[in-house]
This record gives sequence, C-alpha cells and structure tokens, in this order.
Amino acid sequence: MTLQLKISNTLSGKKETFKPLEDGKIGIYACGVTVYDKCHIGHAMQAILFDVIVRYLTLTGYDVTYVRNYTDVDDKIINRAFELGITPLELSSKMIKSSEDDLNALRIKPATHQPKVSDFISEIIAFIQDLMDKGFAYATLDGDVYYRVRKKDDYGKLSNQNPDALRSNVRVDGDNNKEDSLDFALWKSETKEGAFWSSPFGDGRPGWHIECSAMALQFLGYNFDIHGGGRDLVFPHHENEIAQSEARSGCNYANYWIHTGLLTVEKKKMSKSVGNFLTIEDALKLYDFELIRWNVYQNHYSSNLDFNEKTFGIGLKKLYYFYRTLSSLNKLLDENTRYDEKLLEGFHPQSIRENFDLAMHDDFNIPKAMVSINEAFGAINEIIELKGVKQKLKLFTLKKYKEVLQPVLEVLELCQRSSNEFFKEIHNRYFDKLDLSLEMINDLLTKRLEARVNKDYEESDKLRNELESFGISVMDTPKGQVWELSEVGLQKLVQTN
Repeated sequence: MTLQLKISNTLSGKKETFKPLEDGKIGIYACGVTVYDKCHIGHAMQAILFDVIVRYLTLTGYDVTYVRNYTDVDDKIINRAFELGITPLELSSKMIKSSEDDLNALRIKPATHQPKVSDFISEIIAFIQDLMDKGFAYATLDGDVYYRVRKKDDYGKLSNQNPDALRSNVRVDGDNNKEDSLDFALWKSETKEGAFWSSPFGDGRPGWHIECSAMALQFLGYNFDIHGGGRDLVFPHHENEIAQSEARSGCNYANYWIHTGLLTVEKKKMSKSVGNFLTIEDALKLYDFELIRWNVYQNHYSSNLDFNEKTFGIGLKKLYYFYRTLSSLNKLLDENTRYDEKLLEGFHPQSIRENFDLAMHDDFNIPKAMVSINEAFGAINEIIELKGVKQKLKLFTLKKYKEVLQPVLEVLELCQRSSNEFFKEIHNRYFDKLDLSLEMINDLLTKRLEARVNKDYEESDKLRNELESFGISVMDTPKGQVWELSEVGLQKLVQTN
C-alpha cells in the first residue's frame, strides 16, 4: 500500500493529503532567527523539528529545497548594535556565527539555502515598487512605505480573523500617516549610519514581513509547497507575508502552512525576569545535545513543549538504555559473522519501519514514530536474552533489526555516535558535575575486586555501597566487574540545582 502524506494545514484548519507542486520535489521555507542576540531553546525546538521533517522527506525520496533565513536587518538589531557601539551588520554577523555554532552542536543540518536579508535589499526594493505600481502600497511624506491591507479582500485567512475585528483591536503606534491602522510597513525611513540603504522611496530599510516574501520568491518562486515557523508567527508575520506575496503574484503563496508549538520551562513562559531563560549555548552545558533532541520528540510538533527535569531524567535513562542495547548488539554481530537467512518466529523487524512511516506520514507524528523505535529496542533485548534457540537465527534477526533501525535513527539524529563515545561524554559530564573522577571510581573498583578475590565479601559490599552513593551501579559478570550510572546517578546529572 502506498502511503499518503497528511499535513495539518494552518491555512485550511484541516489535515490534508499533501500534493507537491512538482512530483518528487518539495520546496520548504521556514522563518529563521532575528540575530540580535544568542539563540534560545525555543529556536532550538523549531530548528530541530524542521530538521527532522526535511530529513524524513529526503529519506522517502523527495528532492527537498529547504530555505531557512537569517533576519539581519531589524529594529532590535539596530538598537542593540548602537548600545554596543558597533554597526548593525557587525552585530548580526557575530550572532549568525553564534547561531550556526549552536545549530551544529545540536547536529542540525544546514538548510539548502540560508539567506540573509542584507544580501537581498535590491530584490526587496523591486518587490515594494511592484506593489506600489499595482496599488497595493503607498509612500508617506516621511519616506515610509505601507501595504494597503483593505485592498486584499481575503486578508486574515491564515489566522482566521476578520479585518474589521482586527482593526478595532490593533495597537495604535502613533503613525498618523497610515491610511488604515492595519496597514503595515514595507519600508521604514532610517538615517542611522550602517542601518539604511538608498531606494526610490528614500533612505531606509525593509520592514520585517517583506523580507521573507522576497527571499522565498528568490529561491522557491511565487508559489511553493510548505511554509513554516512558530505558532506565534501566524499573525501578523505570516498573514502579512501572504497578503503582500499574493498581491504581487496573483497566485497562492504557500500551499501548506506548518506551525510549531511554543516552549515553556518548568511550566512557565521562558523569561529573563523569571530566571528560566536558556540560550542554546547554556542548555548544551546542562544537557547533551541528543537529550535535548529526545525531549523535543515527546510532543507533536504543533503542541507546546515543556523543558523540565523530570522529562530530561526520563530521556537520559532512555538514551542510556538505547546505547547499552546497541553496545550489546554490535558486540554480538561483530563476534559472529555467520547467519541463517531466516527470522526468528514471532519477530518482524520490517514492521518497525512500516509503523515509523505510518506515524510520520500522519502529519509528522514524531512521538508515535518513537513508539516503534522503543519497540525495536525492546525486541533486540528480548532476542539477546532468548535461550534455547539457534544462535544463527538470533543473529540474522538481530542484523535485520539493526538494518531497519539505522535510517530511522538517522532521521532523528539519535544513536549516531558509538556507544563508547556516548558513555564517555555522559560519564565525563557526570564526573565534572559531582566533582568525581574516573581514576577515583576505578580505584574503588580495584579495591572491591581485591576484596572479592580475598573472599572479603563484607568489604566488597561496603565498597559497592560506596559506589552506589556516588551514583555508580556495579554488576559482576563472568568477564569481570561492569559499571554504569545508576538511575539515581542519571537523575543527578539532569538536576539544575
């Protein structure tokens, strides 16, 4: 059965069957960050979700053109730059580098195109001039240019709002030059050094909304498949993008609109005044990148997400379990290279991929897709522990589970490191946080081994308890002592106080 991709389209308010404009190809535009400061974890959430969506569409065979912009021309950038005594573009250049470092650390793949507003000023000016020529925009005596909202009959269709109702609730901004309170700026007059460009309308800079329309047009054309961003951008940003783009082209702008939920920290809105504001840089000091990604996968992309210690604790235990399982699996497969070409009865590795695809085709339901991954790891552990069955059958079945898991884990950027690399990273974080050392743990393990050799089991138990107090769990195996972080230890690692 051929699966049909379903997408919850904000524009229609319905879950629709996705039909690309061109078979086998998809164009996606996702609003990027305004680079006046370091990126925060809300930016990480959106970037991770679209990273997964693009990876999955690519896995299924689509040729994806993904555009994620940098807004490097904005009021906040100008104000912050002049506070720091540098030019706006100097500040934005520095913050773009910081953003790219953050996204790389989260293993987010670069978009196909990552345009900056400042590189498309001439295209933006041409866009505005075209709107003026068509009667959709007007210039003021002060050198500003506004979009004429009342000329667009279906304005408000994305946010499902009536223009008259919007007009009564609109914030008064003190600009008496507007024809209508809903009209929004396409060009803002500006004379601050380093913050303006020359144009037929006078010296100034673009308004926020026109920037994305111009860059989307440059890389995807007047009409493209998917536009996305956070839910907080539906109005006014995306509503205004639609209005100005369709006024210029006379055709639909984006066919499908995907909006991600918002992020809270410990059930509270992220705020510097509350003290729960987290930059990506700070979050990565607290949590491994893979744990941050796992946390994002626990809710549907359109739902709000809460960052909290409890969820991070659950996630770290799960990742620890995943990597421990893969360590056992790879060891078995590396030591044995002869298999029977037959699956163990009752195990169906291919169902993992089938269920993953079913979930992802249903509006990119990542939490549901994660269920199939959990089932795969459960099956692998069950097979490893099976007694009384042919080893060659076990090995072949395990090999098939590994083959099925690899591409879906890659889509999520989970378990892409070696188990040794993961455990080293987590254990080093743990030792640093609790002021312990590997040498100290090994010393206690050596003493415990000596006690067991000497049959001093009381001393052996005492040392085991001491290790447990440090969050270290010890197992005695035929090949010697093996240690790992206990559940208590894993929970300590994610505690922030």
